[in-house]
Amino acid sequence: MYRISLQKAEDAAVIDRLMAEAFGPKRHARSVWQLRPGPAVDGLCIVARDGDEIVGSLRFWEVRLGIKDILLLGPLAVLPSLHGKGCGKALVEEGLRRARGGPWPLVLVSGEADYYSKFGFVPAWKYNLQWPGFIEIERLQFYELRPGALGGLPPGPLVVAPVAE
Repeated sequence: MYRISLQKAEDAAVIDRLMAEAFGPKRHARSVWQLRPGPAVDGLCIVARDGDEIVGSLRFWEVRLGIKDILLLGPLAVLPSLHGKGCGKALVEEGLRRARGGPWPLVLVSGEADYYSKFGFVPAWKYNLQWPGFIEIERLQFYELRPGALGGLPPGPLVVAPVAE
């Protein structure tokens, strides 16, 4: 099976190649990258290894939702040859487990609804989010790290923005 561990500085080049293979050369043009100007949350950036080889990566960023700081999950990247073999699932489950120990009430993701709903993510469209750029609204989903966190959100619109450094 896969061994999950924190990313290390020396993993950066391998992770960059993995991201390029998973998302292609235009990945930085997607609107979600506007929310990632600073560093990712160190303690939540993990890799999956098969033996000594990095085969998957997951990172989290802090973003602002209205006046609250929450987490943005992603990017999640897995070697294409391993899609459907549990690597992404292992990374998401471990990432969410680690995130529960932090100060954030929610996780937001821009991703496939059918995939992330398996982990307990719910559609975010009813919260009237203002996203930086074009987004297919059905891709935005929330996960409660703190039970009841969604019920405590003020009525929208809620701006999603990078956390000021």
